Amino acid sequence: MDTGSGKTLVAVMLIKEMVERELEAKRSPAERKICFFIVNNVPLVFQQAEVVRSNSNLEVSDMCGEKQTVGKFSQELWDLAYNRADVVVLTAQILLDLLRHGFIKMSKIHLLIFDECHHARKDHPFCCIMKEFYHNTPENDRPKVFGMTASPSMDVGTKLYHSARELEELLDATIFTIHPNEVQVYVERPKEVIVQYHEPKKYATTQLTKRLRKQCSMITKLNASFESTTHNLAHLGPWCVDRLWKLHVEKLGESGDPANVTSEMKLALGIIKAIPLPPPVYSEKNLSPKVLKLIQLLRVAAQLKDEFCGIVFVQRRDTAMALCMLLQELEEFQNVFRVQILAGHSDGSERILRMSFRDQTAIISHFRNKVYNLLIATSVAEEGLDIQPCNFVVRFDPATTIISYIQSRGRARKRNSRYLMMHEVDNRGEEAAFEKIKYSETSMREWCSSLSEDRLMKSPLEDDDSALDKHDKQQTFKVDSTNALLTLDSAIALVPYFNTMPTGGTFFVCDLMLPANAPIRAVQSDYMTTKNMAKKSAAFKACEQLYRLGALNENLLPVMSGAARKDEVGEATVIDNKDKNKSYPVAIPEFWRRMPMAAGRPAIIFGCVIELTEEDQEHLGGKDRYRAMCLLTYRPIPCHIAPFHLYLDGDKRTVTMRNNPNPMRMDQGRLGMLRQFTLNIFQKICRKSFDCAIEDIPYFVAPLRKGFDERQAIDTSIAWDDIQLGQGSTAQPLSDNDKDDQQILNCVTTLRNDSGRDFFIKKVMREFRMDDPIPEHLYGSKEIDAWDDAIAKGKTPPLCNIKGRTFAAYFKWKQNCDCPDDDVVLSVDRVRKMRNNLQPAVREEEKREERTTVVMPLSVFMLYPVHADVLRMSQLIPSVLYNLDSVLLVQEVRDKVKLMDTRLDYLQEAFTSTSANRGYQYERLELLGDSFLKFSSTIRLYIVNPSKDEGQLHGHRIRIISNSALLEHCTKHELYRYLCTTPFHRTSWRPTRFIVDGKAWNDSPSHNLSNKMLADVVEATLGAAYLCGGIKNAFYTAKVLGIPFDEFSTWDDFHKVYSEAKDSREEKAEDRSKPILTQSQLKNVRSAEKMLGYQFKDPLLFVEAMTHASHIRNDSVCYQRLEFLGDAVLDFQVVRYYYEKFPTAQPGVITVVKDASVNNTVLGAISLNWGLHKYLNHYSPALVGAIARTIVLLEEKKEVSPTQELEHEYWSDMNMPKVLGDLVESTLGAVFVDSGFDFEVVTDLFSRLIRPFLDKYVNLSNIVLHPTKMLIELLQAKGCSLFSFKLEDRSAQVSTGTKMLRKLGLGLRPLQLMEDEDNASKCHFKIHDRIMATVTGEDSDDLKKQVAIAALAKLNSDPSLLASLCTCPKRRGARQLTVLDRYMQDPNVQ
Repeated sequence: MDTGSGKTLVAVMLIKEMVERELEAKRSPAERKICFFIVNNVPLVFQQAEVVRSNSNLEVSDMCGEKQTVGKFSQELWDLAYNRADVVVLTAQILLDLLRHGFIKMSKIHLLIFDECHHARKDHPFCCIMKEFYHNTPENDRPKVFGMTASPSMDVGTKLYHSARELEELLDATIFTIHPNEVQVYVERPKEVIVQYHEPKKYATTQLTKRLRKQCSMITKLNASFESTTHNLAHLGPWCVDRLWKLHVEKLGESGDPANVTSEMKLALGIIKAIPLPPPVYSEKNLSPKVLKLIQLLRVAAQLKDEFCGIVFVQRRDTAMALCMLLQELEEFQNVFRVQILAGHSDGSERILRMSFRDQTAIISHFRNKVYNLLIATSVAEEGLDIQPCNFVVRFDPATTIISYIQSRGRARKRNSRYLMMHEVDNRGEEAAFEKIKYSETSMREWCSSLSEDRLMKSPLEDDDSALDKHDKQQTFKVDSTNALLTLDSAIALVPYFNTMPTGGTFFVCDLMLPANAPIRAVQSDYMTTKNMAKKSAAFKACEQLYRLGALNENLLPVMSGAARKDEVGEATVIDNKDKNKSYPVAIPEFWRRMPMAAGRPAIIFGCVIELTEEDQEHLGGKDRYRAMCLLTYRPIPCHIAPFHLYLDGDKRTVTMRNNPNPMRMDQGRLGMLRQFTLNIFQKICRKSFDCAIEDIPYFVAPLRKGFDERQAIDTSIAWDDIQLGQGSTAQPLSDNDKDDQQILNCVTTLRNDSGRDFFIKKVMREFRMDDPIPEHLYGSKEIDAWDDAIAKGKTPPLCNIKGRTFAAYFKWKQNCDCPDDDVVLSVDRVRKMRNNLQPAVREEEKREERTTVVMPLSVFMLYPVHADVLRMSQLIPSVLYNLDSVLLVQEVRDKVKLMDTRLDYLQEAFTSTSANRGYQYERLELLGDSFLKFSSTIRLYIVNPSKDEGQLHGHRIRIISNSALLEHCTKHELYRYLCTTPFHRTSWRPTRFIVDGKAWNDSPSHNLSNKMLADVVEATLGAAYLCGGIKNAFYTAKVLGIPFDEFSTWDDFHKVYSEAKDSREEKAEDRSKPILTQSQLKNVRSAEKMLGYQFKDPLLFVEAMTHASHIRNDSVCYQRLEFLGDAVLDFQVVRYYYEKFPTAQPGVITVVKDASVNNTVLGAISLNWGLHKYLNHYSPALVGAIARTIVLLEEKKEVSPTQELEHEYWSDMNMPKVLGDLVESTLGAVFVDSGFDFEVVTDLFSRLIRPFLDKYVNLSNIVLHPTKMLIELLQAKGCSLFSFKLEDRSAQVSTGTKMLRKLGLGLRPLQLMEDEDNASKCHFKIHDRIMATVTGEDSDDLKKQVAIAALAKLNSDPSLLASLCTCPKRRGARQLTVLDRYMQDPNVQ
């Protein structure tokens, strides 16, 4: 099998199968057998051990010369290692020594795996193991043998056949291979090109070489260096030779203690320093034609830019080092190629170029992560090592064997890659050697093709016989509605998973096995005369069944996720959902509608006490500053009003409203007084005229007596003297009785000459007399200047030279009044206009505090007929009534929809939009409700659609939770009538049913709402219901709102319906026995249970959760359905957690931190933390290496960390295999189903295993945003809205079947596209129709990420670029910070 075609995957699968058999055998410890994975060199020990360890739950031990030698072993130590391990990965020599010293016997081994088994020649340890021990072991005690290689032999012609037979005899195995055409479908092949260069000219010995040879030839350490430079003078050119001299001598000088450097070496070092080495120049004078040709090739390759990934193969380490230094120092490649060498171990003359295993591993990892993009490699990079697939491979030095040729070519596995072989012009020796290699490859392929059919794997769709049974032509199936026709030939293209077997006679039967996520798993054909007809028969029967199950549509095409059937009960049809604004009616609380009453008769009145809390009254100056008020209504307020907040003096204050339990009978006279007081107080605070007939007025406002008793009837608590005082609205002069200090302080005064200016009295300043000078703190410098200017212009009398600036003079200038000597100085506050106390002050004049005290004389004032404490509290009444209207509306909707278990204050938040400018709005609840809706609807779909795959379930869910569906539910219940969307404003507020400034009350108000807002309110209602009553109340709310849960009455019905349906399916499937857990599976389940802290009632659910879609076996079910369920479980857990953790955070902040906590990379990190990858069942070659590389990368991150621990979001720069994140979600899904859909169980699991992980690594202060999110946030913060990602998906040309195979991880690509060099997708990012960045690739999600990174880099490099492109209108006060930055800068955030 070719490099990259999945040999290692086969080995891992075989190991797991053999270990499973070992477990099933239930041997005693003394009879226990293990597996040996034998490799040819040390680096492969660690690599292959990590691959096995990462893709199984087996105990893996690795042994090599670098870690231990057999000489250090004892039988006790070996027994300890033997008893602990399931698999031992080791070099061949170690195993041979173990066998020779008797530490292990062949009878104790159940499987031998030989990696790169073509080395089994002559006296190689592979041969010795087999000859000395395997073949001398009785057949019944021999282990199974599995060998892997890209080429079984380096011979040609008849020798090839002989060598292959010898290899089979030696390994006691049969060679099995794949048809070449099949390999091309799964493995990318490079385009091979021969590049010719001219014969190098004869270079004269360099000056540096001459001096060293003359003066240092006696230094034995330099002998190898003389040989190296002699070889490379013609091979590479003079510059490379001198550069190698510099490297050799400096390395030898540094290799020991400087004090012990010999005089000869000091002389050599002096010569090196004396002759400077100029930088390399592209010239035949300095570089050989071969090197110049390589530079030309690299110039062309440089056009690939960031996509470039290449290897240059050489034969010698010194050649590799010289080329590496040359390419690093060539100025034209400085910013293009990041070059490094990759060489093997050396214990001889070239030890200064020796590369340890750790160095090799680090370089390979850096190459994979694009730290380096060009390797100069020796033969060590040809086989075994897991090196990143390249698109540019050069054989600088020719391959000497067919194996070297095949394996170096196998490194060029990227799409549209090139394999360039450099040949000298007219070099007959090289030409002959290459022809021999190509002939060897041809011979090998011919030999492979000549193998018997049972040893040659071909396409399951390949015809084996053109003969057709006569009756087969008439076997058809027709769909009447569309006339779609199914035949034997058309059916086979849909289901390419076959296994054909003879029945023992002249007939064949075909077993068709469909993917793990298919509605049916296995179908058997009728008895047919040929294999091909058996396959077609199985496919035909499968298609019939798939159609009847709804997996094929009326056109006999697969039902994909976007085309799920639309006949599900309760699922909405998608309608036009553009975010249009429409006018909707607004409800007026029914509570305010008056019942008809007989004229002149007394009325029953109910009271509701309105007051500030005692604590807030103290903060505002004492209990005497804000009088308790009473709202009098004709009916008791129908609900409890939760305490709510108003903003006073810049701080949040709490207002309470309490119904008085004792109604009162009120005669018409008192009702008339209350009406007049209410009209006058509203007129005073709003500065508008109000009127409302006694029969229309819905409520009255009245002050209460100080120290009132709520236990008594409310009429005894009303301050009727204040009511009587408030019957008038004209200011009166102050009488002598009003000049008492306490009386003055509770007065509302107005200027005699300006009745529109009212004042509260802050302080009576009797310490001052009219002829006293005014203290400087009572007026400012600007007033002095204005006063002096008025004096200069004769507008006010000049100051008295003796007394100066007195109070009398000041008031004469300021108020134009002559104050009597006994006048009283007052400190006053202006009675300001009515404010919106429901939100913090936003205007500067409202936020500004008085910096100086305003003083005025008592004589300029008249008395307004209301007390100050009453007026202060009355100023809050409009805000109180506005809030009350909102509460009454949500009370009505609660009664209407029957949401009695949901608190009013939460519903009030759910029905309040951002535009209402309240201290709360529905968006946080909407985020929570959206997640619950996704969670609950996913459970329902999982249960009622047991045969549908993830894509189809996703399509159904989209329609259930779409804005279109939610809009329909909202309009059905007329929820739009109860929304609070209009902000309170002093100019537009009007009491219900009152006539204001002659304008009649509008009985049919309306507001403009968007479709999205209405959909959001439904989700916010679900969020409110969850907070009040948990999942059961939220589920009940979803049902009454119309979310389709027809099959379920309560949350507990999920488990009931699921169990009944499962039992019914099992009863119907009598012909299929229930899968039985193998010993290996059971071991995995028990291991996982310990990690999860949960014991499965049905262990098969965990097996399903660990089964990848590529694991095509009829006894397994793919995890995709459980992943679909687990994704919703996890989403709700995370949203719910962050909702509680950040109680003041805006939804955008919670979304940001949720996205950082629930994505493929972080879930992959959690998966590795749990060790789920060890339990994964799959048949995907790509996953084998991907998982192992990820684990190695994590270990490297630990090593370079200062704390030797993983820190912060360590996964942010990693490309986690998606399957790892899927396993976390499928595991959560499995636990949830197994627990009977018990929410508390998955909550406990989340709290124990996921929340601590997120708390440790995800922090708001250093959160790593996804590049796409970061880009969008940046543009929105700058006020730009016209930007977009555009994907050019050229993979649309690929067939549906191929896409399905790719999704399964099988890597199939259509033959007709093999030569297409431009079928990758492109992604553009545009700002105002200008393309900012473009990237090319195959993964659309990764493309979006990469194009976002490129666009961010461009915008950050030029801060003025966005301003020059964006023409979006910028709103005044538009934010310049992202939502996360603004939250973190909030001083209230801890």
